[in-house]
Amino acid sequence: MIKSMTGYGRGEVEAGGLRWVVELKSVNHRFLEVSSSLPRHLWGLEDRIRKLVKNHLARGRVDVQLSWEGRAERPLTVSLDPAMTAEIKGLLTDLARTLPQPEPIRLDHLLHFADLIVAKERQPQDQEETWEAVSQALAQALESLEVMRGNEGAALAEELQGHLDQVVAELQRIKDQADQVPGLWQERLKVRLDELLAEAGPVDEGRLVQEVAFLAERRDIREELIRLESHVAQFQETLALPGPVGRKLEFLLQEMLRESNTIGVKAGDLDIAQAVVAIKGLLERLREQVQNIE
Repeated sequence: MIKSMTGYGRGEVEAGGLRWVVELKSVNHRFLEVSSSLPRHLWGLEDRIRKLVKNHLARGRVDVQLSWEGRAERPLTVSLDPAMTAEIKGLLTDLARTLPQPEPIRLDHLLHFADLIVAKERQPQDQEETWEAVSQALAQALESLEVMRGNEGAALAEELQGHLDQVVAELQRIKDQADQVPGLWQERLKVRLDELLAEAGPVDEGRLVQEVAFLAERRDIREELIRLESHVAQFQETLALPGPVGRKLEFLLQEMLRESNTIGVKAGDLDIAQAVVAIKGLLERLREQVQNIE
């Protein structure tokens, strides 16, 4: 069953006092392109993340967003900047000496300087432990992403089949009309020749048959119809195949469009030309939807 390249997935794992959250967003793309938004100290995980995504997905532009949250009782680590503390203490001491009545430096004096105390989001220390948690959250996110892409693909398949059924109906219309084209051309040619040669006598039936046969051969679209029907059948079969099939469907649509153009040029019949225009419109709708299939 086909899958869409559009989807969203989320995974969440608690480990080491932290809750790891991985969010994935994918859109259509000709190839697989993975971009990740990671904190600087986790850049070393980027290749691992990319490989894990590639093990599950074949096409699409995938954005990976990684975040974590600490437990409520210890969300932050708090530290004192010793160098800045010493510098500010020295400045306050020098300032106190200039006062008429110097007073000792107290703790509340230092606490007025907010930059002395640094609060940082608690970060994991062990890279392997971090990867174990991240990979689990990523696996969950990939699973939910694939479910969504599968559901989108099922809806796409239904729409594609509807358009394909209309293509088949127009093809039958062309086939029915194509059987009548040689006779119509014979009648048109006879009338035209009678008009041109009215003064020279009746038209030679043998010569007329030869001319009609020549025109019929030039305007014979049976081979194109057979190939077009074959491409339509392959398209339907491909929709039911497992795995990535988007590129094959794109190729089949190109071939279907090529055969349709040839039929329109060769047939020289208004009804067939109208059916070809309808088919080309349906193929364009199919092409737009197929671009979102993995």
